Amino acid sequence: MFSEEIIQRIKEENNIVDIVSETVSLKKTGKNYSGRCPFHNEKTPSFTVSSEKQIYKCFGCGEAGNVISFVMKTKNFSFPEAVKFLGRRVGIELEDEEYSKKNSQTQEKYKRMYDLNIQAGRFFYTNLKKNKEPYDYLKRRGISDETIKKFGLGFALNDWHGTRNYLKKIGFKEDEILELGLTTKNDKGNIYDRFRNRVIFPVFDVTGRVIGFGGRVLDDSKPKYLNSPETPIFHKGTNLYGLNLAIKNNFSRTIIMVEGYMDVISLAQQGVTNVVATLGTALTEGQCKLLRRYVDTVIVSFDSDAAGQKATARGMDILLKAGFEIKILQIPKGKDPDEYIRVNGREAFLRLVDDALGLIDFRLKAAEIGIDFRRKEMIVKYLKIVCPILKELDSLERAVYIKQVSERSGVNEEAILRTMGENRSNSLKNSENHNINEKFGQKLYLEPGYIKAGRTILKLSLNKELRDKILNSVNSKDFSLSSHVMIFDTIVENQGIAEEELMKIIEMKTIQDSDFTKEWVNIQGSKINIDKSSVDKMVSDCIGKIKKYKLEESKRKVMNEIKMCESKGLVEETLALAKELMDIQKEIAKL
Repeated sequence: MFSEEIIQRIKEENNIVDIVSETVSLKKTGKNYSGRCPFHNEKTPSFTVSSEKQIYKCFGCGEAGNVISFVMKTKNFSFPEAVKFLGRRVGIELEDEEYSKKNSQTQEKYKRMYDLNIQAGRFFYTNLKKNKEPYDYLKRRGISDETIKKFGLGFALNDWHGTRNYLKKIGFKEDEILELGLTTKNDKGNIYDRFRNRVIFPVFDVTGRVIGFGGRVLDDSKPKYLNSPETPIFHKGTNLYGLNLAIKNNFSRTIIMVEGYMDVISLAQQGVTNVVATLGTALTEGQCKLLRRYVDTVIVSFDSDAAGQKATARGMDILLKAGFEIKILQIPKGKDPDEYIRVNGREAFLRLVDDALGLIDFRLKAAEIGIDFRRKEMIVKYLKIVCPILKELDSLERAVYIKQVSERSGVNEEAILRTMGENRSNSLKNSENHNINEKFGQKLYLEPGYIKAGRTILKLSLNKELRDKILNSVNSKDFSLSSHVMIFDTIVENQGIAEEELMKIIEMKTIQDSDFTKEWVNIQGSKINIDKSSVDKMVSDCIGKIKKYKLEESKRKVMNEIKMCESKGLVEETLALAKELMDIQKEIAKL
């Protein structure tokens, strides 16, 4: 999009100290500057800016990056927006350069794609008003004319060629319609409409452009929902239904995540507008990255059936890794948000939102399912479920929740600590001294071992003398972070290049993503004592740490799924998962 030269010039002409000073009050401390971190709440400064290296680093929360990533994170800008913003500050206007470098034919193609979707959406909308059955269906679901118009709801005729013929009539070509998935082709080469006899839900991107469609049947035929396929402008894993409306005036930076289009629409009609839904897929890292620009807290409200509970568990893991504060909204009697708000009204639903459980409370409450606390063997079973959960917490959280578990189970706190392999004095000692920095006088961010291990391998791989040896014993599957995979792949692709030139290539590869930039800054800053005779063991140890982390993550997910299946009485599924858990434990024991 922008040339390497122009990006480098913009970075050089925008001093990071000046940019950060507009957001953070900085004080000169030696050759660096320090202040309170803008990315987390703190009383004493742990945020450092280096004028020499033109980077920032927070020792309290682990954030790091350069001048571009700082603007991206603090202003919720995309990479192009941040570059343009910084360019304007130093008198570099980028619009002409950006558009002149793009192929005009490609631009015209994308414009026609969006235009085609708009025309298809209008066709569907017109059809809805002319056909009684789908219109009555929406009315029975409580959807008003105003809401139909707001969400652009429509209807695909019960016709094999209705949409195709209309779009061709107004000037679009067969291959254009096919590429956007509005038509499909069978094995014999026959082309026909993808959506037939379905209520249509246009899908908008965050800027409000129509990028795809979802269609719902009017009866009980299968599949109930059908979505546009992946196209050049529609990517299910990086978009969310309703996000363009949910972020408007959302000053709380909180969003409710539901499963279905109708959940979003019904809640919005009742005035609960900060709602999004996934696009017929499990929640993805790409969707979380998009959401992170606009939201800090996610309230998850998936269905209460077994599939919904599994979706909740998977979704929580991904949201947690992305850094969101998570709450779980539980709707009584197994209803979905659409049904609940139609029957009980807005205020009742908002009370459920207020009562949404934090992640730990939700997991502890889920552990109580099926437990009769009058029976000793059931109390033992309960403690075996909750102790691993408690061990994941930091010292302060652990102290609070151990008290809660003790009161619920009737087992004293010291016994619970012993079950966890700890005692109160150690717990207090950890609470008082763990990861305290004397200079800052506060708890600092402690990097997980598997992240440090990945960084170590990549740092060693930059050394041209060691690179061939390391690349022969490592592959991209050995890494746990997508940023590490991308950096490793870049090193492999440029294996013979000198270190200085390789670092420039990686810089340009990582610069468009603030999380990738963070990792690249941290990798460069890693201090490793390189002993050539011990490189093999060092790399082997690092791979072992990452592999153990991946296995522990798999173990935790399987344990959560076992718990869910047990609560639902799914015996066969539980046994299959128990075998999977044993296999994982055997692999962990080998390390």
